[in-house]
Amino acid sequence: MRSPIKVAFYVYCAMLCVALLAAAPVATLSAGRQAPATPVFDLADRNRDGFVDRREAGAVPGLAERFDQMDSNHDGKLDRVEFARW
Repeated sequence: MRSPIKVAFYVYCAMLCVALLAAAPVATLSAGRQAPATPVFDLADRNRDGFVDRREAGAVPGLAERFDQMDSNHDGKLDRVEFARW
C-alpha cells in the first residue's frame, strides 16, 4: 500500500505538469507577432515607421532583389517578422 504522502506528491506533480502544459499556448499567443529587434532592420528602417519599404530596401545589399519573396503578406513593406525570416 502506498503512503498518503507519496500519493499526494504524485497528484501534485501531475497537477503541476497539467498546469504547465495548459499555460504554454497562452504564453505563445501573448508573444504576438513581435520579432526580436535586429540592428540591420533598425538601420534599414530609415524613417523609423517599423517597416522597410522598397526604397529603404535598396540601401541593404541583397535585400531589394529578394523583397517580393520576403513580403509574405504582399503589402509592399517588410515588418520585423518578415525581415527576421530573411
